[in-house]
Amino acid sequence: MEQVKILTSRRAYEFRIDDIRLSMLSTKPVQEQIQHHFHFQNAAMGVPIATFGDVPSTYPPGVVFDMGVWPTAEQQLIPIRFLHFDQRRIVIDVAGPSSAIDEIYRDLQNFLSSLQTSDGYPVIGEPENVLDYSEFTVRFSCDISTLLPPSVKQVFSRYVRETSIYRDKIAIPLLCIAPLGTMEKFGGATPGDYRTFTLTLRAGTRLEDAVFFSGAPLSSEKHREYIADLATVLENQ
Repeated sequence: MEQVKILTSRRAYEFRIDDIRLSMLSTKPVQEQIQHHFHFQNAAMGVPIATFGDVPSTYPPGVVFDMGVWPTAEQQLIPIRFLHFDQRRIVIDVAGPSSAIDEIYRDLQNFLSSLQTSDGYPVIGEPENVLDYSEFTVRFSCDISTLLPPSVKQVFSRYVRETSIYRDKIAIPLLCIAPLGTMEKFGGATPGDYRTFTLTLRAGTRLEDAVFFSGAPLSSEKHREYIADLATVLENQ
């Protein structure tokens, strides 16, 4: 396992209904203060992207901030790719470790603690749930296709070559694993979905580069452990 690089770490703080006061957050003075505090390039009232499930249809629809920065205690700059507010979630996405997200969120809480709505409640309450997602690229020193049993790989390779457009191609695995409750109906799984473990060749690279993309519903710290465990298993195949 070489060149393990974090692409993004994303965390959603989920709240009870009416514990995020969007009307206050959508006002221009509050937007401008948040934008200035985190050095965001863009700030607007709008519908956030559905990173952790559907975004409720409300008015105001939400508040979105894009491309800011956060200096750590060691003065390392962490790019904040976005900070999104909707009716039930605050989502923070950084080009860095998940541990930085908690620091950014604490700073956001402290920053907003001086604000109250007209009924005397804070602008944001306490979250009732936290969801994680992160993405890495990694160079494996072993053949990723060993994740498939040889007999299964042979079947795929044979039928890939049966098609006229893929006759000179080889089969490579694209793994997409989603957890499912025993009584739950499967809703589908796509690479990059926040509920899905994805492992595939990194887009824009060649097979000989052996660089792979890994997405998982884990913090970056847990995700790195998962990649290391996977590399150990692959090397022992």
